[in-house]
Amino acid sequence: MNEKPVPFPSALVSTDWLSGQLGSSGLLVIDSSVLLAASAPHLRPMRDAYLEAHIPGAVFADLVNEVVEPDSPLGITRPSTRRAEAVFGRLGVGPRTRVVVYDCEFGQNAARLWWLLKANGHDAVALLDGGIRKWADEGRTVESGPVEPVPATFVAHPRPGMWSDRQQVLDAVNGMTDTTLVNAVPDLPADPSVLPAGAARVMSTTLPGSVDIPFPSMVQPGTTTLPYPSINWPGSPMLRSGPDRAGRLTPVPRGRPTIVYCNSGLNAPLVGLCLVEAGYDAVSVYDGGLMEWLGDPQAPVTARAKR
Repeated sequence: MNEKPVPFPSALVSTDWLSGQLGSSGLLVIDSSVLLAASAPHLRPMRDAYLEAHIPGAVFADLVNEVVEPDSPLGITRPSTRRAEAVFGRLGVGPRTRVVVYDCEFGQNAARLWWLLKANGHDAVALLDGGIRKWADEGRTVESGPVEPVPATFVAHPRPGMWSDRQQVLDAVNGMTDTTLVNAVPDLPADPSVLPAGAARVMSTTLPGSVDIPFPSMVQPGTTTLPYPSINWPGSPMLRSGPDRAGRLTPVPRGRPTIVYCNSGLNAPLVGLCLVEAGYDAVSVYDGGLMEWLGDPQAPVTARAKR
């Protein structure tokens, strides 16, 4: 018997598709929303918003405190293989589980969970385009209160090529490899005072030679792009169409390894997912991001060009 579920044909699924599949055997829906706050702690799992309203049957994944390596000195670090097996097993991801992930913003939080599952060998995972906001805007049913996951046995099959470390990034900066660096950090807002402390510095900084692809540029025009997500925002945060996304990724050369980075590794996977969906090979995420890079005062950086 085949122990693996059929992979999704695309990295994305629509709300129409999910509506027709809810309740199907082997389907698991996961809310992974994270709040960016001006006061510490700056990254907060949006469990309260999930409890208020979520897609029927969805469980909640805490990307800040649980789906991380707890002993890391950085804020957000991918879990070790052993911890990933424990965490994903508790969430109910088994060998035959098809997973749909979503959040209440642009999909960048859900893309982080998508990347983590893919990197641990679980191919049957897709991101819900538009997330809970599109789902609710369309008048679809939402539920309140917790949904307890049904534990499963998750066996990781790590794909190390989906992650890059500081040395690999340094080699790329120094021209020792033909790797392209991609900065996925959003543009600096007109009023930087709304940002958490230190965020303006990060958003004004890039690594030498990087291609600038802010993760919000993957979203359709007109989508609210404030730094504070809320389920009550008007409008559905749909990603751009496939050809439109691919067009915006053309500054990234094909046929070369690509390393995507952001501040903490939380947002870079959305651009990574879009690159993979557009047919790019050898795409990895620098999990330490600028948080790790800027911790070394000797690390080479440059000012980011203003748009």
